[in-house]
Amino acid sequence: MIRQGIALAALVSWLGCVGLIVAARRWKFGLDETRGETQKKHLLPTPRSGGMAIALGFVAGLAVVHAGGYSPWRFNLGLGLALLPLMLAAIWEDLRRHLAPLLRATAGVLSAGLAVALCGASIVRLDIPGIDPLLQHWPTLGWILAVVGIGAMPHAVNMIDGFHGLAAVVGAMILSAIGYVAFKVNDPQIMSLAGIGVGALLGFLFWNWPRGEIFLGDTGAYCIGFLAALLAVLLVERHPQISPWFALLVLAYPAWELLFSVYRRRMLRGRPGMRADSLHLHHLIYRRLARALRLGGPGHARTSVNAYTAPYLWGLAAFSIGPAVLWWNRTPLLIGSCAVFVVAYGWAYRRLM
Repeated sequence: MIRQGIALAALVSWLGCVGLIVAARRWKFGLDETRGETQKKHLLPTPRSGGMAIALGFVAGLAVVHAGGYSPWRFNLGLGLALLPLMLAAIWEDLRRHLAPLLRATAGVLSAGLAVALCGASIVRLDIPGIDPLLQHWPTLGWILAVVGIGAMPHAVNMIDGFHGLAAVVGAMILSAIGYVAFKVNDPQIMSLAGIGVGALLGFLFWNWPRGEIFLGDTGAYCIGFLAALLAVLLVERHPQISPWFALLVLAYPAWELLFSVYRRRMLRGRPGMRADSLHLHHLIYRRLARALRLGGPGHARTSVNAYTAPYLWGLAAFSIGPAVLWWNRTPLLIGSCAVFVVAYGWAYRRLM
């Protein structure tokens, strides 16, 4: 049933993208403008409603795995209620624009709090001496950490969503890694949820990369980030043999992009930490490619270099996801891999800047 759920999620997502592309071309539904923000790299108005198709695909796949007995209805209902505030904020932003950052952040925290209350998510250990006893004696501390982590990850994935295929493929890689480890520890629920998430993303990617006929939007980025963070937290919480540093490392690329960007804006440039700019690592790679390949001029060339940018960042993500999959139960190696990733990211950013 899991394979059927994955296939149905991909099909429904694919068909949903077709419908949304047609609606955008005929009735301008959810079109993203091409001017007004420095980080925009597309030439033609394009629907940014792809996340809605992904959500539909995920719901369809969830119905199948529920029917197969892999995910109980109480958990599924809790997951849907937890996602609701975040999805409402994201859909508003995708269709109407200019939702205040504070409202989006509040929606993320509210959804994360509901995930803790309704899905049982909590951070119960970090494999750090002196910290784990505190988490055991004060469970509230673990709940707070889970709210912070799950609430921040949707915005982290949204931050790396800058070019065709970038955030969607990274999300699929993260969910695939979580699904693999869930398989290793015999957790069919998390394995099935991660699998249908990958399926829904594959249906979307058919239209998104390399042609960019539809964008992920905030709805898609928030859905990916929330689901990945929630499943990673639940996987570590349920299975003591899994190192908590697996969750940190598998999510390292979007998480570090968020932390580094806030630091760079606030501490180095004196700007609000969440104000959008075009100085992310993927923007620097785009500019370097445009200069090196001389593809920065005509419209066709600009679209091409947009598609060429994402594979470099897929490689960066694999630099953290690969070790997480290899050493999911070996904390010292995972800690070392986290440190190597941060150093490699900093080196690459400095060289490109």
